[in-house]
Amino acid sequence: MLFRLLAYALPHWKISLGAFLIMVFVRAVSVYPGILNKRLFDEVFIPPENVESSGFSGLVAIVLMMIGVNVFTTSFSTIRSYVMAIVGQKVKHKLRTEAYQHLNRLSIDFYQKRNTGNIMSRLTQDVGRLEDFIAYGLQDMVGDILMLFFMFSVMIYYNWQLTLLSMIPIPLIIVFTVYFGKKVKKIYHIVWKQIAGISTILASVIPGVKVVKAFGREEYENGRFVKQSQRVLETGLRSARWESIYGPTMGFITFSGSIILWFAGGRQLLNGDLTPGELIMFMGYMMQLLGPVRMLSGLNRRFLRAATSAERVFEILDTPPDIADSKNSVRLEHVSGEVEFRNVSFSYDDEQEALNDVSFIVQPGEMIGLAGHSGAGKSTLISLITRFYDPTGGDIFLDGKNLNDIQLDSLRDRIGVVLQDPFLFNGTVAENIGYSKLDAAKTEIVAAAKVANAHEFIVNFPDGYDTIVGERGARVSGGERQRISIARAILKNPQILILDEATSSIDTETESKIQEALERLIRGRTVFAIAHRLSTLKYSNRLLILTDGKVEEIGTHEELVAKDGTYASLCQKQTDLSRIRAL
Repeated sequence: MLFRLLAYALPHWKISLGAFLIMVFVRAVSVYPGILNKRLFDEVFIPPENVESSGFSGLVAIVLMMIGVNVFTTSFSTIRSYVMAIVGQKVKHKLRTEAYQHLNRLSIDFYQKRNTGNIMSRLTQDVGRLEDFIAYGLQDMVGDILMLFFMFSVMIYYNWQLTLLSMIPIPLIIVFTVYFGKKVKKIYHIVWKQIAGISTILASVIPGVKVVKAFGREEYENGRFVKQSQRVLETGLRSARWESIYGPTMGFITFSGSIILWFAGGRQLLNGDLTPGELIMFMGYMMQLLGPVRMLSGLNRRFLRAATSAERVFEILDTPPDIADSKNSVRLEHVSGEVEFRNVSFSYDDEQEALNDVSFIVQPGEMIGLAGHSGAGKSTLISLITRFYDPTGGDIFLDGKNLNDIQLDSLRDRIGVVLQDPFLFNGTVAENIGYSKLDAAKTEIVAAAKVANAHEFIVNFPDGYDTIVGERGARVSGGERQRISIARAILKNPQILILDEATSSIDTETESKIQEALERLIRGRTVFAIAHRLSTLKYSNRLLILTDGKVEEIGTHEELVAKDGTYASLCQKQTDLSRIRAL
């Protein structure tokens, strides 16, 4: 998984190689202060009996060399850190962009099976951890290993017996690190999922704050958040317990090496087999070993976190879209608008069928009204036309071409949709209307708004078409949101128009205006319209009545009323309800 992650850094291999070479050189030079300490004691402070001290001049020379080494390592370490930060940021940008682009290719079914907060945390928190690993973690790990190699090389050169004794704790370090890694990796997986759970709560509650307050559920939501946060706390404490054991244990194991050095090195010093400077150098290196060892222990945690985050991000990238272009798919050059359902069936869960053996043909320019009880399959039917889903049985044709053989973007370019729940992006009114045609001129946007009877209320806003609608259109009313979304569909000028409860959020007066606009709009277009208020479907050429996923009736309003079936029953119920309201 991490090797796959490193492939994202390959385009920057030249700059990464330069930073790596700087790091190697800096780590090699970092060993030299230990040798200078040895010289300070053996040549200046406590020279051997047969060697004369270099005195104050020697002291000054060695101290200046120490300063020079420090300035050199600090300067080049700063350059390397900045260079790798650039690489890390570029890799994060590419990874995050690829993941987001792939998310946009995935089917609706993917989003319905996952929480929004979970997806968001993968593109933010997990990608951020991967940047840290690529920019710093990996090279720091290699650098610390090189540091240990350089130090042990110098130690072996001066006294190989003492060096071997100082390496006794290393097997213990390896065993404990492997054991720790297995324990903590499982915990990290749980922690990330629980943190994603917090993001999910926030993603649902913040947009729905009006509902929370309207029902007085602040305390309930507080309790739900606290409960999820408590889960994160408990799992975090489990992780903290292991991490708190790991650091001190590694420190103690390393410290045991210094005890061995004091004992064995002190004995050699007393026997005259070791100079004071060499013992100081060995002890300095032993203490210096604590830094790389502790960093490696920290990098082990960073390594595990990066591996966990990489799995979560690549899970998105490796998810194939359920709806995709076939190898032989073609672009639509011209659409007349004939739509045919041929023995179409569909199920969301492979158990209960939402549509069952549905067949009908819609002629170009025909308006089809879809009606039926809730759950009859109306919304499912139009979702299949837009290829949000593919049928589990049967075929759908547009102008004689199977939808599976038409390129997705080409198909959806010909379809305009007004959904039952109008969704507006956090931008201006003009940007939301122009979303269906990104290169639309301001005059085209205004014209579409006028057709949707939205222009009048838009120009009354303080900033007119530049008014910010807020997140999900929270700053405009439900009816205004609906009319803006209708204008968005009108601007697209599609050959096929889908109206899913397009007038559900509009008052009676405005509905009559919309009906007039729709009468003009449907000319020359194939239209599918869903409405619970059957009066909205009065301009339909034919009505298609669904019951439990099957086509029960199809015909004109007059034909179905005369048939005295399901449609006639629905009309009678709505007529009775209207009379009750009029009282």
